[in-house]
Amino acid sequence: MKKTTRRRIPAILLAAAILLCSSGCGEHPVRETQNAETWSFTDSCGRKVELPREVKTVAPSGPLAQIFLYTLCPDQLAGLSTPLTKKQKKYFPEKYWGLPVFGQFYGGGGTISYESVIAAAPDVIIDMGEEKAGIAADMDAIQTQTGIPTVFIKAPLEDTARAYDTLGEITGEKEQAKALVDYVRQTLDEAKAFGAQISESQRTAVLFSQGEYGTEVNGNGSLHAQVLDWAAARNVAELRENSDRGGDEVSMEQILIWNPEAVVLAPDSCYEDIWEDPLWANVRAVKTGAVYEVPDAPYNWLDRPPSVQRILGIRWLGSLLYPQVFQYDMVRETQTFYKLFYHYDLTQAQAKALLAHSTEKMEENA
Repeated sequence: MKKTTRRRIPAILLAAAILLCSSGCGEHPVRETQNAETWSFTDSCGRKVELPREVKTVAPSGPLAQIFLYTLCPDQLAGLSTPLTKKQKKYFPEKYWGLPVFGQFYGGGGTISYESVIAAAPDVIIDMGEEKAGIAADMDAIQTQTGIPTVFIKAPLEDTARAYDTLGEITGEKEQAKALVDYVRQTLDEAKAFGAQISESQRTAVLFSQGEYGTEVNGNGSLHAQVLDWAAARNVAELRENSDRGGDEVSMEQILIWNPEAVVLAPDSCYEDIWEDPLWANVRAVKTGAVYEVPDAPYNWLDRPPSVQRILGIRWLGSLLYPQVFQYDMVRETQTFYKLFYHYDLTQAQAKALLAHSTEKMEENA
């Protein structure tokens, strides 16, 4: 018996040594602390932030992140950055209506309430969007004020899929993240392929505007007009400078000079009035009936906020401008998107109502 025992001791020690080496000598440092409660995450501005391995609740620092997080992990939301409007509540279960509202770090003059965030005690605060000057210092400031890990994830339109991948890693919602990533990548890949079929000379001259009179335009190169590029449109609004907020005022004379072939109006603009407005009467798009209103429930499909709903906006606008190239059944596409992203079963009638001033009108006039 003693001989047997003496032979086993080195074997046990060797097994222990192998186990320690396998957990500490791998190529991925994160595995070294696989039993720890936190892991080191490097965000899009290069900050290393210790995050919980199991994230149960998250807080958005702005409306763009709020939409991303709702589409990925709605039940992890500790609160909202902006309250839901009456129109938006139609698409959200009642359990989300009463979530605390934190405000937003950017936009609206900065309305974030640190007290509300601290009281909700999320595991992590997530900011998303375009990388702004001083973003790293801003994230550090939120983290210091709240004592809650705070990260920034860059999410321009072309990087939407990558942003979802990253969010899936943080939240643990990898299955839903993959479904969203697949949809986003398919949309962008198809948009590139379809756009390649349309030469510069064939591209439709489009004006994307808003405001009571439709004279607040989103210029070429603006964050708010990016969907036009993906839908192979030629944005006629060449401005000296685009404001961050979008909707730059121009004169009606300038619009007549641009003379767009199609006009895309933001929700609650002048769609109902433009047909009888003598100032617009000589614009090509009005003469031909190529004036469309952007669907906006629960969010504007093109830009406000410039979040993931723009992916559906690419399919929508492309199919309006080039129906023979972007061959989408937009009623069905809308239903698919709302189910996958908003977790909402949209009826065919509801989809048609959303498309009433665009796709449905165009098909009726075909």
